Amino acid sequence: MSVDRLGPPALARIRASVERNPRHPAAQTIQMLLDEIDRLKTPAALTDWHPDAERPLTRRQMEVLVGTANGESCEQIGPRLGIDPKSVRKHRQAIMRRLGVSSMPTAVAVCLVNGWVPSGALRLPKHQRRMSTVVARNTYRERAAVLRRTPGEWGTVALYDSGATARQSAYRLRTGAFKAFRPVGLWDAEAFTHDGTHGVRARFKGVDETGRAAG
Repeated sequence: MSVDRLGPPALARIRASVERNPRHPAAQTIQMLLDEIDRLKTPAALTDWHPDAERPLTRRQMEVLVGTANGESCEQIGPRLGIDPKSVRKHRQAIMRRLGVSSMPTAVAVCLVNGWVPSGALRLPKHQRRMSTVVARNTYRERAAVLRRTPGEWGTVALYDSGATARQSAYRLRTGAFKAFRPVGLWDAEAFTHDGTHGVRARFKGVDETGRAAG
């Protein structure tokens, strides 16, 4: 006989039943089990979260706030926490009430400013720093000078934040868009990806006595 897993919908129904009979001994026992399930499912960054005078939110409220800060809707937060989306909305109202604000973005800002959001709780995107035009120009000039001293040998020119950008840069290098890699026809260039790193490598073909590309 197979046993169905206790998924979010079933947990939501159990929680609703407990909320209707909070004083019943069986409901109190089930609530203890639900609390333990919540503890086990809580992200590591929030496992030690406890409200106090400085941090007025409960752990559940903080889970809702963090989910909101990470761009999740009530319909996404609810099933993940095993509660009904309507309960998520109630938690949001309670959060705003406790913090004295009128919107969830402001509530998130208040918690961030006060240092109440545990490190690692938010899924922040990695910011890709782009080289300035001057830095890029100097980098290309230096790399071209090095590669000119070793004709025929491949060398990395630069790294990029995406394969598409690397392929575009390789094409531009071959067609003489970069002043350091002119005249056109004296350079080979190709994009590469290794261990998640995107880049462009090039080689100087060299020139014969007439100045034309060798080989």
